[in-house]
Amino acid sequence: MGFVDIGIPGVRPLPPGTHLCALYSGSAERDAILFPFLREGLRHGDTCMCFVDGLEPEAVRARAISEANVVDPPMDRFDVRPASEVYLDTGSFSVEHMTSVLSESLDAVVAGGSGLLRTTGEMPWPGVLLQPHGADAFFVYESALNDVVDQKPAVFVCLYDLQRFGLEMLVAVLKTHPVVLLDQTVLDNPHFRTRVEYVAEVADPDRRSLDEAASAARVTGARSSLSPAELRVAGLVAEGLVNKRIAQQLSVSPHTVDAHLKHIYTKLGIHSRVELTVLAMQRRVRGLEPR
Repeated sequence: MGFVDIGIPGVRPLPPGTHLCALYSGSAERDAILFPFLREGLRHGDTCMCFVDGLEPEAVRARAISEANVVDPPMDRFDVRPASEVYLDTGSFSVEHMTSVLSESLDAVVAGGSGLLRTTGEMPWPGVLLQPHGADAFFVYESALNDVVDQKPAVFVCLYDLQRFGLEMLVAVLKTHPVVLLDQTVLDNPHFRTRVEYVAEVADPDRRSLDEAASAARVTGARSSLSPAELRVAGLVAEGLVNKRIAQQLSVSPHTVDAHLKHIYTKLGIHSRVELTVLAMQRRVRGLEPR
């Protein structure tokens, strides 16, 4: 199977086996991702699964089918349900249950010999977060999806609203998705961890827990606290460039870039490139660049 058109204007085709996180702000931006993705799948006869809260399933089906201009597919070919109903089906979130649900659906598509499985879903918020260690379990599941989809005829799109989640959770989003969709741009994610690496981090009792209220304050004050040179470095870090490449692009020494990063970390109260990338994304990446 060749590359897959995911239907979103301006977004390049992706290889099957892709698991990406789509970052957006608000329901209008979510729908601008969700419905083109579903519409393109229906037009190609793919099996589509959509798990989101805040939208009536029948309304999602009706709109996607109308936009695709196709005959109403059976429920097993176009499954639309609230995320909370699917992810909390057993009363609590289960990594094993959810990976089994998607693995079985993918096996059915493979057995059919044609087509693609297109799945899009969001975290059932705040249902998962209200459970003990719920967020940790959810991102272990996200990490596990990379093994489920690898080299299979499927594209999984996970939806995350930048207005809803704090820094700690968005760091986990980046670590568990190899590809990021932001502002109609697909970015290969240099901060991605394999499942083994991520599970090891989660199990580390010394890992740092970030205070979300403090992180929100850092986001608000980011523009005013960083110098123009630091803002340029922050923007290039968010694009995935290493220090040597940043130094070349800015015509400075790697030592200067390293010094800027140390100042940035101190001013923003963070400790890693991953956290800096998330802060930049919360400011819409290029919003951290000097005006």
